[in-house]
Amino acid sequence: MRKPGERNAPYWSALWCVFTVIAALLFQAAPTRLIEGITLMPTWPLMVIFLWAGLRPYFMPPVAVFAIGLTQDLLTGAPMGVWALSYLVSIAVFRFRGEDGMPRDLPPIVLRFAGTLLLAHAIAYAAGSFALGQPADWQPLIIEVIASILMFPMLAFLVLRRRRSRSSGFGG
Repeated sequence: MRKPGERNAPYWSALWCVFTVIAALLFQAAPTRLIEGITLMPTWPLMVIFLWAGLRPYFMPPVAVFAIGLTQDLLTGAPMGVWALSYLVSIAVFRFRGEDGMPRDLPPIVLRFAGTLLLAHAIAYAAGSFALGQPADWQPLIIEVIASILMFPMLAFLVLRRRRSRSSGFGG
């Protein structure tokens, strides 16, 4: 028999999913400049998409991933469809599959995210270069990749820790 709080867990999780996606998009649209001319911002939307696609895949259907990518394109001024395409393809390739979904150990999650991140940025670079008609600037993408790879393990650790401590909610 279910506990009374478990019935509402999917609704709270869905609300939490929407909140984290909106927060990630807003953080992505407001980059931080640490050094003049260099913007340092991890790819927050991809991190959120990746984690939710592993924890509750039904919260991240392809149409949601596409909408998040288009919204990022609008907010950041990227050519329309660049991030939408890159997120769709990279999540489709590296999404956790099977009954168990996302493992509970950090190293395989970080490795899979690194593959997702590299593929997404390679597609974004190629699509952006195609849309601009000339090679896109690779320096911002490299900085984003490095910042994301450095930040993701901490975020994934927090999510896994919460997932282990609670069977419902963000990671349930």
